[in-house]
Amino acid sequence: MRYSLKTHKGVSLVGLILLVSVVCYLTFNTFKLRDEQYQAVEKTLINEHYTQRIRNDKVFPGGVAIIDRYLMGNIHALETAYQRGSEVFASQKNLVLDSMFQALREGNTMDSLFAVVKTEYQLDEDLEYLLTINNIQLVFKNMMLVNAYQAANPPSFIADSLNTSVGVRIGGNLNTPLPQNEISNITVSNAEDYNYWMTFSLHADHRNRTWRVMKLMMPTLLLALFAIGCVVSIYYVTYRNWLRQKKLAEMKSDFVNSITHEFNTPLSTIIVANKNMQNDHILANAENIKPLTKIIERQSLRLQKLFDQVMDITTMDDSTLQKEPYELHQLLNEIINDYNVKLSVQNAAVTLHTVAQPLQVELNKFFFMTMLLNLFDNAIKYNHSEYKQVAVHTALSENTIKLKVSDNGMGIPGREIEHVFEKFYRFQKQGAQHISGLGLGLYYTYQCIKSHGWRLSVESREQVGSQFTIHIPHKS
Repeated sequence: MRYSLKTHKGVSLVGLILLVSVVCYLTFNTFKLRDEQYQAVEKTLINEHYTQRIRNDKVFPGGVAIIDRYLMGNIHALETAYQRGSEVFASQKNLVLDSMFQALREGNTMDSLFAVVKTEYQLDEDLEYLLTINNIQLVFKNMMLVNAYQAANPPSFIADSLNTSVGVRIGGNLNTPLPQNEISNITVSNAEDYNYWMTFSLHADHRNRTWRVMKLMMPTLLLALFAIGCVVSIYYVTYRNWLRQKKLAEMKSDFVNSITHEFNTPLSTIIVANKNMQNDHILANAENIKPLTKIIERQSLRLQKLFDQVMDITTMDDSTLQKEPYELHQLLNEIINDYNVKLSVQNAAVTLHTVAQPLQVELNKFFFMTMLLNLFDNAIKYNHSEYKQVAVHTALSENTIKLKVSDNGMGIPGREIEHVFEKFYRFQKQGAQHISGLGLGLYYTYQCIKSHGWRLSVESREQVGSQFTIHIPHKS
């Protein structure tokens, strides 16, 4: 049973994780799609305006003149340095690039161009841009290409604040160049000796892009969270109901086993007694018959009691109790005196301790007696003490009578207390397996108390004993 329960828990947990994972995966992909499509119109407008303004230019309007001045003006000197060795070339090249990048930043016209674009198309004021040069290759004699600058391997003279993941910063304050916010990426080349090939890009984005996309995603996100909540709730309710059904099936199985044993015992005795009564040797002596009839009578009464107990459980919820006023102490004394006669052959006793004043209570005498007798029976059955003690106390607190039944028995484990009043439930405790019963006594007791409109509380300590307190409303 433990293995089965553990297996079902594992399967349920794996299924739940898979469903939640699918919902999260779909939500994440939706976010990525929204992120890629975000600012699609703005990007198109900016790209069109930008490419028109640099149609015969590079990087920004007026940039080609600055670039040509440094690269074309030093192309032969750079070729000579390249021929002299890599260190000479690197030193010469870095001087040229450093001067060119500084001149481009100082002559950058992109700020004014971007401001015109935002005004013309009424774009958000917090929109920022990033203009970078990503790659430069020099073309020497015979179309020999030589790398002068690569974003992946930036030279040391470029300050960290100017280095980005895509290239050297020429203008703009945007710090997060992403594929999603790239406006354009242009490569210009010339199929002639003593020239250069260059790649530059423009990015534009809002400062709080992720939050803006999340706001757009909010309905989808809330729907996903709601779906996850529904899935978790359905799994929880289904799993809890499955546990209840499993527990009920186990209790019914235990009930069938218990009731079979309980009914078989008196039936077997009756059958044996009946066979003896058919024996000619026994019939020859009339005095032998009377003990056998007594046995049959007692076992028949026991069977009747078992049937009545089961039938009372099935009808109690629908019955309306006929209550009558009784003096509580007098009734308790009567019940306990009769019960002590039954205990006279055992080393056990029930004692009564009452308050001084009489207490009038409206109750159904039959159910009340049965309720107390069930408590007494349990207190005696689940008790391994040499001398079994059951004490009944009454106390009056404000408008409530407290009827306490305590014992010195085995006690109930804390985790079991909430279950002992369930139908057919019998807790399995070492030393208690041999104790017979249907698991209906405390359930019957609880139903009696509930049908009277009273309340029950339980305190118990293992190997010390239990105390059942019945709270009865009382009008002064």
